[in-house]
Amino acid sequence: EQITIRPATLSDIPDLVRLRRAMFEAMGLDDPAQLDAADAAAAAYFAETIPTGRFHGWLAVTSANDAVGSGGAVIDQHPPGPSNLSGRIGYVMNLVTVPRYRRRGIARRVMRVMFKWLAEQDIQHVVLHATETGRPLYEELGFIDSNEMRLRLE
Repeated sequence: EQITIRPATLSDIPDLVRLRRAMFEAMGLDDPAQLDAADAAAAAYFAETIPTGRFHGWLAVTSANDAVGSGGAVIDQHPPGPSNLSGRIGYVMNLVTVPRYRRRGIARRVMRVMFKWLAEQDIQHVVLHATETGRPLYEELGFIDSNEMRLRLE
């Protein structure tokens, strides 16, 4: 079956939200109320940021136009530093493939499309947060562990 990777549009928001939820569920999040709230917030976010270009998403679609995978990227602006004079960093997120389409190279293809787009934006540094499932793919693509730490402020 032919799978095409294409940019996501406003009309794709339901698929972006559905696939993002599937990603969270695969990560073990299973509180329906929490997931429903995240779905609503994500739909509002996509509605605001897709038209402005602040979020760029891609869908992997079948020949019947069923979305079976996705990925997204934003460009964060940080202060310039010695290793990144523009201060711009590509952040890759929402990489997911529905279970029955996994192990076909779809996520790798989506990543390569996102890399191409980021390079066209003159982005030289790309970061992401890896799940254990995704880590082997990211390492194959050249990602390395960094010293990032996290704190949740209440």
